[in-house]
Formats: sequence, C-alpha cells, structure tokens
Amino acid sequence: MLLGTAPVAWAQQPATAIAQNAQTSVNLDPTATKRLTDVLKQLAGKQTIEFTSADTAFDSWTVNGTLSGTANADLNKVMDNNLRSRVASFLKTFDSDGVFKTDAVWRSYSPNDEGELKNYWVLWGHDQSLYIDLDHGNKITASIMYSLKDVKASLTNKANRSLKTLGISSINPFEYVFRQHEGNDTVWNFRDDNELNNVLIGVKTGKVWAVKNELGMDWTGEKDFVKAFAKPKLSQTQALSAAKSKVQSLFGTNLKGYSVKIKDNEYTFSQKGAVTVVGKINKKGAFYSLEAMPANGVRN
Repeated sequence: MLLGTAPVAWAQQPATAIAQNAQTSVNLDPTATKRLTDVLKQLAGKQTIEFTSADTAFDSWTVNGTLSGTANADLNKVMDNNLRSRVASFLKTFDSDGVFKTDAVWRSYSPNDEGELKNYWVLWGHDQSLYIDLDHGNKITASIMYSLKDVKASLTNKANRSLKTLGISSINPFEYVFRQHEGNDTVWNFRDDNELNNVLIGVKTGKVWAVKNELGMDWTGEKDFVKAFAKPKLSQTQALSAAKSKVQSLFGTNLKGYSVKIKDNEYTFSQKGAVTVVGKINKKGAFYSLEAMPANGVRN
C-alpha cells in the first residue's frame, strides 16, 4: 500500500500506477474493499477514495486508485508537526549545504515485506531520499548523490588511495558519491555504478571506515566458495600478519594484542574497548574488503 503526493495535489500510486493485465473495472468483495479503505484512511486521513482498477490474477493483488479531498501535497498538511520538526532538525546537520529539496512525498505501508521498511514516509528529491521508519522511533535514513566534481578533491584522493591500499590489481573508477546517513553512520560513500568498489569516509571526522573491491572475489559460485573456505585459508597469526599494515594505513589502528575470529572467508579482529575490524579474503588469502567499527558504534 503506497500513497504518493506530487507538488500540487495527491497523485496516483507512483510505483504501480499501471499494472500489467489489470482489470478494466474493480471487482473486489466487500471485505477486501473495507480493509483497503480502512488502511488508506489511517494513512491519509479524511479523503475521498476511489478504486479504479485491480489485478487479482496472482497471489499478490495490485489495486490502483485515487485519493482526493481537503489535503494538498504540502508537507505541512500531510505530516504532523513533531515529525516535520524532527526532519528539519536532522537536515540542519546532515544537509549543511541546504541542497535537499523535496519534490514528492510518499506515505507507505507494506506489512508483509520481510527485512524491509513496513510503515514509513519517504521524501524524494532529485537523486535524494529521506526515509522515516515509523515502527522504530521515527528512525531516519537519508541519501544525497553528488557528482565527483562537486566533492572536495582531497576526499576523492583519499578514497582512491584507500582503494589502492587493498592491493587488488583490478579497480573500477568511482563514478559518484553519496552523502548518506544510515543507523549510526553519517558517511561519504564513493562507489562505481555496480557498487563493486566502495570507500566510506566519515562526513565529520574525515576518517576512512570501510574499503571494498569485489573485483578481488575469485570464486566461481557458491559450491566453489564453500569448498575454498571449508577450512580457514589463513591461521590467526597469518591473518594478523596479512592485515596489520593495511589496517594501520587505512584506519590508523594497530592490531597488536588483537584476537581473531574466523568464519568462512571473514576475519574479525577485535580488542576490548578498541576499534573492531572485519576483513574478507579471496581464495589467494588477499583481503578484498576491510571495514572498521569504533567501540561506540558511531561512524561519522
């Protein structure tokens, strides 16, 4: 169930405005109609609801319709004051340049999706998004995409140096950068179009927190992976030796005194009260991914 708003008035559902093989008329039983209507009233308030078409040929039905009434798609009209204040306060810190511009607002409800947001708002802009998870304390996830030319050259240079530090011979050039907030992270995410190469750099601290180059993955499917890493490819001592100079260079972390936990191709280096580092190796025993997490869990 998705409600979308355009700049002037309530709009039709953007994600599924036209369903393939949709019926030309709505033929829903009274129970289904009431359930849909009740949910829409919870999401949109007092609106005139008209269902225009329905595709009931599959297990998941798609029902399209329109909403009209007293509320225009003005954020002040459709979102309560406390939530709008929370968004405004967040953007003051996250979007210090004031580039986030809301072009559309969606109110979404999808309780059957597993592992995804279920009850939330989305504010959309050009290459921008801000999600508000209503089921988890109005938690905000946000992203703004920048071209490389719009980011400080020093940050781009740091990202390129970090990627080369892994030592994987093949590298995809970065194509754009995301300024993103997710969980406790507020970072620059340098990436190529296929997200094979990534470098995360803290927006506030300028610290490198993660480097990944999936071009270093050299197995040929799940069976080959299971066979290759059925036994530890590197011992704890070998893993510490292979990782220490890269971890020191990337994160400024000395692995002396760290313990190592091994699972498949993943090596977790930890010490109480210190930064935790997780690395992933290929069949040759080379790290193609290294990621650091501070003791307080906040990367910014």
